[in-house]
Amino acid sequence: MPANVDRLTSGVDSSPATPRNLRNRSLANVLRMGHCAPSVMKTVLDVLEVDAPWLVRLTAGLPGGIGNCGNECGGITAPLVLLGLRHAGDLETAGVPATVYKGHALLQAFQARHGTTSCREILGDARLPLRCIGVVRHAPERYWDVRSRACTDAISGERQEAYARLHAHLVDKGFHCAHAVIQQSRNAGAVTQGLLDATAAFVGGTAFAGMTCSVLTAGVMLIGLELAEIEDSPLRVLRMIGTMAVRGDAFADDLNTFNRVMNLGHELARWFTATFGSTQCRAVTHCDFSTLAGVKQYIESDCVSRCDAIAREVAQQVRGTVVRGKT
Repeated sequence: MPANVDRLTSGVDSSPATPRNLRNRSLANVLRMGHCAPSVMKTVLDVLEVDAPWLVRLTAGLPGGIGNCGNECGGITAPLVLLGLRHAGDLETAGVPATVYKGHALLQAFQARHGTTSCREILGDARLPLRCIGVVRHAPERYWDVRSRACTDAISGERQEAYARLHAHLVDKGFHCAHAVIQQSRNAGAVTQGLLDATAAFVGGTAFAGMTCSVLTAGVMLIGLELAEIEDSPLRVLRMIGTMAVRGDAFADDLNTFNRVMNLGHELARWFTATFGSTQCRAVTHCDFSTLAGVKQYIESDCVSRCDAIAREVAQQVRGTVVRGKT
């Protein structure tokens, strides 16, 4: 990673730009990049003057709700990567990692603002993604708000106790959803601490929330990291939007350089659904991590062994996709 990446992990908590400047920069980025998660990531990197294109590539397949599946919005997933980089090494509170508290604070703030965390529901049946542009404009300032406070009030009661028990179990078993895929997909020298930190919040279906399986999310991110090219053309984005307006194939590989990785991520998600029945952690594990009963069921049924097996299968699929993508 470039030396100045430490600006993502330390320093003052206040944003070096005003909310208006952040929104304007976000709008400019999405108009020349065309997709949510990479635009949000690029905005934060720009403001902090960090040269880390690997982080943009890491988010390249996340638009459209993680591989264009309509799940968690890129206005959530890109900030989660940044929060992981900054807080993965923080001390736990009541047995729960800081990235999980931060993740839930982000999910709650996003839900309060947009009424949903789902890309599919944000877009609805609109021909043009106007609501998506609003999400991208506000996502960087929401990231700064969440990173600047403790967020331990985002989880309490039984949910907090359940998450602490689940986290302790996963640590005891040496398992982390995203990290399992990373470690089995890449050579040891390519598994950097920065990459592990960036994916720290992707566990238990996004910060234990039981949403998109974090093994799948990690697979999509790795495809982006290995294969993505970074779009930087307002004219090409305009062409893509025009194609969308007439209900053409706006996500064709040749319309936007991020599209290819999104489509490969979607192929991975289709395979995942056909193999495991759903993209959703709660559906795959049949466990609700927000309850003690759900965590107990996960532990007593040795579900972590199944999750590890799923990670191995996803890693194999990712390796194959990357090899094909580079030939």
